[in-house]
Amino acid sequence: MTQLTRLLWTRYGLTVARDLPETTYAVLGLLDMKPASGYDLAAFADQSLGYFWPISRTLVYRELDRLESLGWIRGEPVPQQRLPDKRVWSTTEDGRGALAGWLAQPAVPTGADRNGFLVKFFFGDRMSPKTMRALLDDYRESLEATRAGLAALIEHLTGVPDGRMGRRSALHGLRTAEARLAWIEEIEAELAETSQLPPVEDTDRYGELELRDGANPSNREARDTA
Repeated sequence: MTQLTRLLWTRYGLTVARDLPETTYAVLGLLDMKPASGYDLAAFADQSLGYFWPISRTLVYRELDRLESLGWIRGEPVPQQRLPDKRVWSTTEDGRGALAGWLAQPAVPTGADRNGFLVKFFFGDRMSPKTMRALLDDYRESLEATRAGLAALIEHLTGVPDGRMGRRSALHGLRTAEARLAWIEEIEAELAETSQLPPVEDTDRYGELELRDGANPSNREARDTA
């Protein structure tokens, strides 16, 4: 195996490498589930882990290079008609041992999720009611799309033997989206009681101009014509 210096200790007979990001093991685990080319692996990651651990296509290829250098995966060239040959990656015995070692360790907390909605909502007292309405509407729309996607994934995986854990993971995401949608309804009721939220039919999505753009009407005109 290459880069043996990165393998620092063993526990319960399972080799574990320190100082590797969780994404390295996530990619390794996906390949252990199903050998794939880099292109197909990126699609697989997006349709499975992507709901709770997004991995960009660029990062997938970077991790493939890392895993190959560690000796944890190997690539087999596969000829294609009318397309360049591709490499299909699969785990090695050392890779499967490293994956088992990582799975045997306690999960490392990743800290609080970065949420672009909440960082704006936190400053809600400095928003106009119309801006708050637009912010909540956008968040609801995003969550409803996530809920629909996860519900479809769960339905697709139901009854698939190899999809049981994927279905259960998606169910976690579905319940989280549902809880957040319920939170929006609760917050809307609170804000309506204090006149901090206009009725839906009165919403002007550019109400934030009162605070963001000041008294310059040209900003409104530019956005309306964009």
